[in-house]
Amino acid sequence: MNRRHFVETTAAGLGAVFVPRWPARDVFVERWSWAMGQPVHVMVLAGSEQEGLDGCAAALGELRRGESRLTLFDDASDLCELNRCAGRAPMRVDRDLRAVLALADGFRRRSGGAFDVAVEPLMRAWGFHRPRTTAPTVTELREAREAVAAACVELSGDLARLPSAHTQLDFGSIGVGYGIDRALAVLSGRGFTRALIDVSGDVAVLGAPPGEPGWLVEIADPERETHRIVAATRLRDAALATAANTESVVRYGSLVAGHVMDPATGWPARALTQASVVTGTATAADALSTAMLVMGREPAGVLKSWAVQARTVSPSVIPTLKSGPAASLP
Repeated sequence: MNRRHFVETTAAGLGAVFVPRWPARDVFVERWSWAMGQPVHVMVLAGSEQEGLDGCAAALGELRRGESRLTLFDDASDLCELNRCAGRAPMRVDRDLRAVLALADGFRRRSGGAFDVAVEPLMRAWGFHRPRTTAPTVTELREAREAVAAACVELSGDLARLPSAHTQLDFGSIGVGYGIDRALAVLSGRGFTRALIDVSGDVAVLGAPPGEPGWLVEIADPERETHRIVAATRLRDAALATAANTESVVRYGSLVAGHVMDPATGWPARALTQASVVTGTATAADALSTAMLVMGREPAGVLKSWAVQARTVSPSVIPTLKSGPAASLP
C-alpha cells in the first residue's frame, strides 16, 4: 500500500492541505504518524486539547486495526489467509474483509473491470511483490492475465470463497480508502464534526474549518521536481484520492513500469499519468481514481476529477466537473 511520499511539511503525497487560523474557542489538534505502510496526518477541532489528542489516537488506532486485517504484507492478516484458501473450502470472514470484498465487486462492475482487486498475479509477475531482475515474459503475462480474468469471489453471509486456486487479491487500491472511512467514522462517533485524515495523499474530511467553505486541498504535479500545483479544491464532508503510475515503479533496463495494472492488457496503466477524484467517501475515491487511471476517462459517480495526460513534461490539466450526486458505498 506504500504508494506515495510527503511533498512538504503541510502536504502529504499528491495533495497539500492548508491549515487556516481558527478562533480560539476551536482547539486545533493534529497528529503525524504512520499507518497502513504510509505517513498519516490527522487534524481535528475539539473542545479541548486532550479531547483532540484522544480523538486522533482513536483514529490512528482504527487505521492500524484495519491494516492488520487487510494488508498483503503481513502473513497473519485476514487477506493473506483468504488468499491461502484459494481453491479450497470457504473461509469465515469478519465485518471488514466482508465489506471490502463486497465494495470491490461493486466498483469492478461499475468500472467495467478497470478496477479489480484480483490483480495480484499481475503485480507479482511485474516484480512488485516478489523482486525479479528481468521484465515478465509474454507467457508469464498471459498466465497472470488469465488468473485475473478467471477470478471470482463468492460471498454468502460471513463466508467467503475463492473458487480458483489461481485467484489472489490485493487491496492496494481500496484498503487505504476503506481505512480512512472507518477512522473518520470513529471520529464522528466521538462527536467530532470538523476533522481531516490524510494518508499520504488520500484525504477525507468532516465538515469545514470555521468561516471556510471547506478544507483546501491542492494536487501536486506528478513530476515532483517542478513543485507545481495542477489543481485545487475545497472538501466538505467529502474525500479525494489520487492514483499515479509515477510513485511506485520497477525498472528493467530502459523499461519503467508503474504499479497500477490494467487488467485487460496485463501492463501497467498508460492512459494517464495521474488521476484525482473527489467523491463522497474515501473508499470510492480510492477505487475510482484507480479506475480512471486505467480507463483514461472519468468513471460514473464522481463529483470532480482531474487528469494529467501521460508522457507530458509539463502536464496539461483536464478538469472534468460533474454536478451529480456523490458516489456512495454500494
